[in-house]
Amino acid sequence: MTSHDPLSNDDGFWGLLLGKKYDKIPESERTLENLVSDFYVGRTKRIDSRFESVDDLLAELKDQSQDPAQQLLLTIWAEEKWAQKSSGGNGFQVETNFEDELRRLEDEGLFVEELIDGFTLVWPSKEVRVTTREDDRVRSRLFERAHPLFVRKNGGGEIEVRGAKSRIKKFSKTFTDSDGVDRIERSQTTQHVIDGLASIFNDEIEALTLTEVEFQRTYLPDGSSLSLSNPTGVRNDLNSEAVFQELVDLQSLSELSHLGFNHNKTGKKVELKVEREETGFYFEIQDRYLPESEKEAIRLLIEDKLGISFDSIYPYDVQLRDSYIFHQILTGAVETYNRYFEDLPEEEQSLLNEFIDVAEIDTYECYRCHEVYEEEKPDECDECEGDSFRDDIRREVSVDDEAIHEAAFESLKEIRDTLSDNGINFLDVSIDGYETKHNDYIRATFQEVASAGKEANTHRYEYINYCLGNGRLPRRINQYLLNSVLVVYGKAYLNGREHFGTIDLHDLLMTDSPEDLLTSAIRDSKSQFRNRIIGRADEAFERLQDLHQRGAAGEFDDLSQEEREELKEDYDYNEFERDVFYLLKFMFLFTERWGREGETETDGCLVIPEDDGYFIASYDPKLTYTKKGYDLDAGEKNKAAWYMVTENLGGALSVSLSDDENLDAHLFVSNNFREGQFPYVASRVQEWFEQSEDVEKEEIPVAFLPLESLLSLYDTFDRHYDPIIEYPSVKAAFRRAFIEKIRRGEDGYSVVDTDACDAVEERVLQALKGTTRSRTLKDHTE
Repeated sequence: MTSHDPLSNDDGFWGLLLGKKYDKIPESERTLENLVSDFYVGRTKRIDSRFESVDDLLAELKDQSQDPAQQLLLTIWAEEKWAQKSSGGNGFQVETNFEDELRRLEDEGLFVEELIDGFTLVWPSKEVRVTTREDDRVRSRLFERAHPLFVRKNGGGEIEVRGAKSRIKKFSKTFTDSDGVDRIERSQTTQHVIDGLASIFNDEIEALTLTEVEFQRTYLPDGSSLSLSNPTGVRNDLNSEAVFQELVDLQSLSELSHLGFNHNKTGKKVELKVEREETGFYFEIQDRYLPESEKEAIRLLIEDKLGISFDSIYPYDVQLRDSYIFHQILTGAVETYNRYFEDLPEEEQSLLNEFIDVAEIDTYECYRCHEVYEEEKPDECDECEGDSFRDDIRREVSVDDEAIHEAAFESLKEIRDTLSDNGINFLDVSIDGYETKHNDYIRATFQEVASAGKEANTHRYEYINYCLGNGRLPRRINQYLLNSVLVVYGKAYLNGREHFGTIDLHDLLMTDSPEDLLTSAIRDSKSQFRNRIIGRADEAFERLQDLHQRGAAGEFDDLSQEEREELKEDYDYNEFERDVFYLLKFMFLFTERWGREGETETDGCLVIPEDDGYFIASYDPKLTYTKKGYDLDAGEKNKAAWYMVTENLGGALSVSLSDDENLDAHLFVSNNFREGQFPYVASRVQEWFEQSEDVEKEEIPVAFLPLESLLSLYDTFDRHYDPIIEYPSVKAAFRRAFIEKIRRGEDGYSVVDTDACDAVEERVLQALKGTTRSRTLKDHTE
């Protein structure tokens, strides 16, 4: 055989073996010697172990005809590709003649090439449209694009397949159509695997260094995933105080998604992935970078050290989460329903049957192309014109959220009168339904009484509780920062919900003491509530500060109406109202946001505890993009007066007022006031009070809080956050100073300007002098 024989002239064959490298070889240099020399690069050990040298390989090829020579080269190429693919997980048992099964694959349209040493290439293909240039024209034509699967007989009728998951899945459906072929599935086990995985925190694995770890959920505020990566090892960081217990712990191993190791001998990367299915989870090893000779040893080592099996599926019910199956079914997971429902206790089956609807749909799958049809069997496949179909039934599980809400409401509404929780009594407890345009809630109202010795403190609470499953949390709960407890099920239970008190629906429906679950959830909600506020307040401060700085720089001067409308599209009245609320809520925890668009009602309620009760004021944010400032015209004056009179006569704010109390003030907040209007607004309010027969005739101020002052107050509170939260005397000083600036006005109104804000901070600093914070503590570092 000469160097110019057909073997070297087959462009398509050498393009497959060498890829882009072949395109770089000039046509005049594409001799068999040169092509084999390039093929030898990167396969030196493999070829030398078989032929001792590249010259021996070349001699062998010259001694053979074209087809056997190509088969030999393809086998070497396939062996190298095989070693580069991850092992395990794709095995098949063939009871019939393997060659007959391969011919069946060819009849189904798959291209099959049998090689040497038990190797077979199977080429699933897919039509793709390719745009090409043809002389002086451009045309789009269909081509069959093929990618290989590498199949190898292991003896005893077992074969293993390596390649892309999607192509193996397609191959598997066709290959197992035969009665003589079965996929080797992972077996279900009742083994508890978490204890073995715990070794990643404290035990090094011989021959492997842990360099990567990933948890899909942590104890971060929003449960964000955590990934650690370090080529020298992550074990020290994983066990550090900042991570272990704070972000993850042994319980978090049920959320493990990925481990990465460095194989110390070869320096190659080995990955362990946790794959989750509806019936359980299993482990996959990604060892494509390891030499084939090392793969089996590393698999066995990992199985031994971590106490796992790559051939097993671990059901969720024998791991850490007792309610997982119940809630997994409530996500609509069909496989979980099929696998576990009949094994559940009758009581839980009965509960689930109230909340789910299981539909069975007849399906017909074309044997030839696997196109699936529903409900009616076609005479002929639209895709391939085949007329043979596999009959099956597909299930769909739908979840009735309304039924879940009703069940939760029925369980909670029986709670009445008095509850107790760690020395705190909940009096006058009332549970009722609360509906809005888009959502149904469960409202709980009560008086909280905390007492110690002869001292007692009482505050009224309203909790707007919501059943959260597979949908999104209503925006109202977060935008209005409502006191809320979430009854969680389905995805909400599985994913968790930080910064909220939660009740597990499963526990609620199974318990005889729903009041214990409610009080515990309320306690958690209160302890986490400030964390819900902090992030939102910080973001609101940045937006409001930007608004103020742009206004102070004259950016809003001399704008056309069209330009003002464009600004409103970027940041409108509702967003301004929301951000003002977030800042007030951060400083004064009992603040509530009420106003509804188009309604004549106050935008919010500012409630500040005092020594002998509460300072209660309605407030109204006003955004403007004009140089002159917001126009508090007659309508705004009337609205302010209307708020103050109606709230004193029994409006929404009256729930916080004693029978003989008036509203303390109405507060305007704006990024730009028309200061000349202040006296007229105040006088109009007083006129309304003079005309009302049922309201005590005492001066109730209107207060004006410029945005600059609100930002200054927030900055003071934020900078002194720790002492204000920790020391009651400092917190009281901040509150009293702010209230005084509202009350101590002239002519029926007050302006809380930046000087007033400086005075508030001065009072805070004075109060700090009386705390132990100013004392020098002994240094214990030595």
